[in-house]
Amino acid sequence: MRVVRTSLAAACLFMGAAGASAQTSEFRCPAAGTTFTYKAGERTSVHVASGQEGNACLVRATADGKTETVRLYWGLLGSVDAAGDSYARAIDLKSLWPLKVGNKTQQTVKAIGRDGKPYSSDVTLTVAAYEKVTVPAGTFDVFRVEEAKAGEPEKRTHWWAPSLAASVKESFPDWTDRTRLKVYELIAVKPATP
Repeated sequence: MRVVRTSLAAACLFMGAAGASAQTSEFRCPAAGTTFTYKAGERTSVHVASGQEGNACLVRATADGKTETVRLYWGLLGSVDAAGDSYARAIDLKSLWPLKVGNKTQQTVKAIGRDGKPYSSDVTLTVAAYEKVTVPAGTFDVFRVEEAKAGEPEKRTHWWAPSLAASVKESFPDWTDRTRLKVYELIAVKPATP
């Protein structure tokens, strides 16, 4: 398999910028078969777009020899289990779309945790900026979407590229050490073959 390193210009050629204008973008999922390779520290993960189910983009993610199906609600919040689904479905992500700087959703989320117990969390998602970001795969025009939870000092940040219909970078608190952030960056993308 040959992996293509790409820039925004090349990405626009094979993916098209459909659904995106100067500083707004409609929701869409990447074409099935598109392969994204991400790196966080020493960990590499390969995500293959496999379709769409309602408002969730479906991805087969492989890392550390394990493959699982990830549901990316509105292309932003990923879930691999019922607890994640409970959280993501409880947030009005639809109100952020079409993505536009200033769009915001704020609410109290009542969900079921991984321990099976109910919990409540005040969550705010904001489309904070439209900017360029450089990752190993190239430089992309992106919407920076910030996710903040009351009582947590660090935000989760998604840099979503309309040209790829995917995040090219994500930053979030390390669940094993809340004083550190994990940063995933796109290192390669291979378009779906027709």
